[in-house]
Amino acid sequence: MIKIFKKYLKPYAGNVGLVIFLTIITTLGSLVLPMLSKNIIDEGAVASNSETITRTMIIMLIVAAVTVGLSVLTNYLSTKVAMGFSKDLRDGFFLHVANLSQGDINKIGSSSLISRQTNDIQQLQLLTTQLLQVVLTAPVMAIGGILMALLTAPSMSWMIVVMLPIVITVLVVILNKVRPSFSESLKKLDTVNRIIRENLYGMRVVRAFNREEYEEKHFDEANQAYRGLAENVNKLMLSLAPILTGIVNGMNLLILYFGSRYMDDQIVSFGDVQAFIQYVSMILLACMLCSMLMLFIPRGQIAAERINQVLDTVPSIRDPEKPVSIPDNAESSIQFKDVTFYYEGAEEPVLSSISFSAKKGEKLAIIGGTGSGKSTILNLITRDYDVSSGEILVDGVDIRQLRLHDLHDRLAVVPQKAFLFAGSIFDNIRYGKEDATVEEVEHALYISQSKEFVDQKDYGMYTYITPSGTNVSGGQKQRLAIARALIRHPDLYLFDDSFSALDFKTDAKIRKLLKAETKDAVMIVVAQRVSTIKDADRIIVLDAGKIAGIGTHDELMETCDIYREIALSQTAEKEDN
Repeated sequence: MIKIFKKYLKPYAGNVGLVIFLTIITTLGSLVLPMLSKNIIDEGAVASNSETITRTMIIMLIVAAVTVGLSVLTNYLSTKVAMGFSKDLRDGFFLHVANLSQGDINKIGSSSLISRQTNDIQQLQLLTTQLLQVVLTAPVMAIGGILMALLTAPSMSWMIVVMLPIVITVLVVILNKVRPSFSESLKKLDTVNRIIRENLYGMRVVRAFNREEYEEKHFDEANQAYRGLAENVNKLMLSLAPILTGIVNGMNLLILYFGSRYMDDQIVSFGDVQAFIQYVSMILLACMLCSMLMLFIPRGQIAAERINQVLDTVPSIRDPEKPVSIPDNAESSIQFKDVTFYYEGAEEPVLSSISFSAKKGEKLAIIGGTGSGKSTILNLITRDYDVSSGEILVDGVDIRQLRLHDLHDRLAVVPQKAFLFAGSIFDNIRYGKEDATVEEVEHALYISQSKEFVDQKDYGMYTYITPSGTNVSGGQKQRLAIARALIRHPDLYLFDDSFSALDFKTDAKIRKLLKAETKDAVMIVVAQRVSTIKDADRIIVLDAGKIAGIGTHDELMETCDIYREIALSQTAEKEDN
């Protein structure tokens, strides 16, 4: 937690220093008021000196007004600092997560990352506000109250010695009981967020299988578990207020009882007793402020640990210390040299000894059964993961020697699950090239066979796309994703089963237009349908992570049993349909 505060509070050091100064001034001002009240009683009321009463009351009003004004300013500055701190921390967290590899993100979990980005940072924001407003107020008020109480009525100071150990013991016991529950409650909150996220993304599946009741029960169990922990924590924390209030009332009775006896013996005056009561109340108020801080500190500590776990995660995929540049005269090419890849913790490799190459103007297709490693090949090219052994060369350079930005600048990817952002169709296409002209966007829409359905919409290419593209069909979403890739004009196109939602006629039209559009680039197509890849210059057939065959469609029909079986099964399906 200290590490986070040191880094993200540094830009606000001036305001933090001013808050500290103002806090000390306002707290000292509050400590002066009981003494002035004592003077009104002993030197004014008891002595029937109206002039002293008037003068002291004016001083009290001035001190109170200044104290209130400075308190308002302190609260404003502390809130401003806390908001700036949380904004910077959110920025830093987001940028760090954006640089993590897919494997790094999978280890932590996307639901947990969202929870840490929102809930945990909010906990630290609240803690920052409390620290700035309370962390100095409480000790200054407590120490100042004790000193002023001793100066005012030394004979009654033994009561403070009795009170403080009781209060501290109560605070320590409750803190020790609360802290473990905070950590567990945040884990339960992660589970709640995960279930919500899964149901939002998988609502159609849930409804299609009539699993609403099951999911409601599943969510209710997770929510009840979180609620149970939260209730236990809140019960413990809420018990602080009545316990401390009881101690305050008990102390007031004790002070009044012994104070009246000491007054009879003329050891203390009535003003001394009143001032002592106020100072003891301030000491207990400082303890109550500490209890409020205790409500946030354990949560803040756990939240900081969870945030630091992410911020301390060193990206497994990062830029090399001495990056290499691709020569300006290099022609588009890609080569796999004896590539083997294991997912972390896996006993068997996903890919084994994969070798192939493709150059400018070639279309390379990859086909195989489910789990054969087709998409993994593309993930290795984009460096979502790094090879376990072997090399991947782009334009003759190992991709691990390239800056990630330089590598991705040469690629255009259409993922297996086409994803669109909230915004207009125009903005989604220009996501691939932010300075693209209207003419370029229209051309990309034409090549991807999107122009017809886009023109039919009321606002054409300026039609709003809802988050995740829920207001367009799967096929339309795929075509728009293809258009977004085309507008980049990259050296290497990666299509990850990007034609699966298209009908055969549209698929054929796009492939025909793509051939001319990608003549100066390498195109790698992962597909399930043989019809999509029949025209490829070479087809790689994968089986259990190994190459079972390489060649053209006609060659593989003759030489590769697996490919022939896939092709014939799909032909039979078409005839059955």
